[in-house]
Amino acid sequence: MKAAIVTSGYQPVPAAMGGGVEALIDHLIRKNEDYGKIKLTVFSTYHEKSVRMAGSIKKTDFIFIKPPAIVRLCDHVLYFIAKTILKKEKSMSYRYIVQRLHYIAKVSKYLQKNTYDKLIIENHPTLFLTLKKHQNARKYAGNYYYHLHNEVTKDYGCKAVMLGCRKILGVSRYINQTLNEFLGGFPAEKFDVLRNCADTFHFGSEKSKEDAAALRKNYGIAADERVVLFTGRLNKEKGIKELLLAFKKVHLQKTKLVIAGGYFYASSMISDYEKELQKIAEPIKGRIIFTGFIAYPDMPVVYGMADVAVIPSMWEDPAPLTVIESMASGLPLITTISGGIPEYAGHKGAILLPRDDQIVDRLADTLNRVLSDDALRQKMAAASRKTAERLNADQYYTDFVAKLSD
Repeated sequence: MKAAIVTSGYQPVPAAMGGGVEALIDHLIRKNEDYGKIKLTVFSTYHEKSVRMAGSIKKTDFIFIKPPAIVRLCDHVLYFIAKTILKKEKSMSYRYIVQRLHYIAKVSKYLQKNTYDKLIIENHPTLFLTLKKHQNARKYAGNYYYHLHNEVTKDYGCKAVMLGCRKILGVSRYINQTLNEFLGGFPAEKFDVLRNCADTFHFGSEKSKEDAAALRKNYGIAADERVVLFTGRLNKEKGIKELLLAFKKVHLQKTKLVIAGGYFYASSMISDYEKELQKIAEPIKGRIIFTGFIAYPDMPVVYGMADVAVIPSMWEDPAPLTVIESMASGLPLITTISGGIPEYAGHKGAILLPRDDQIVDRLADTLNRVLSDDALRQKMAAASRKTAERLNADQYYTDFVAKLSD
């Protein structure tokens, strides 16, 4: 079976610059090296580090689309206007507009000139324009799939093409329902769930725990200090502000909060929201560590430092990888009742809090309780790991191939 995956057009694959969707595609690529059930082609934006990483991969062909200098310049100007002049709250959505349009035009021509048995559109609805052009939707009728990770709020003139999907592979039942409502009804048999995964070999491994001791020392964390960990992008919807305010109410001695992540993956951009977080943290800065962006291969060791993970999503989070990674690392998890999270977080290993105006106090109370009870943490940790073991990369690859073969 020849299958092609059309990735975002702004974050490269292999995932040299991070990204949850990109990490999942990396899992498929690596497992295809092991099992080789698909002749895989991946379309990706160009990044020299990704090109180097791709050099060691034998069973996947990569087609890298390199944006010309003028395209990059236009995007920088648009982003500057959106962020500095118009002061758009979500200015990052303007960062790669021209690059994505260039990418879509190039990919659509590749799809016209070549033929694949199965075509997978990854997440962003603008990518359906690759099918709208050159009559590609007709060419791939009955053979294109939508791998849905986030809520769709615009169809970019592609609603008819979206309705022609062979199947929607959503990361949760929750996210499938949002698309069903957006499209105004879709045959139930066209919806399926492809559950996200984590690398359960590396996350929670003995090596990650051993290496964590040195990392704790690098960050000035004493061996007898307890670590609360947040991982993810520093965006408002992730709930970092609420976590910081809650951590101020945690008065247990020898406890630190590690916030691992940046505003936009591996970029050097710093948002106004991140500056606000730094200001909130200032009074207790000795107890809080902002690591900045950390490359995905290094994340198992970061989780290995922690005693408790907190993923306080303040939006309808479809299925965050950080939840699975926390559980795979054998950590007690404190999270929220948001989107698809309850479909992943095992209740014996996780405490799910309502996302309401009392969330800061709820987080503080829960942290105080979990951090002060060694037996509870151990019980939750074992349950977390057991839940995550079913969400491994081998199963993810097997499920992916099976759903394309239906």
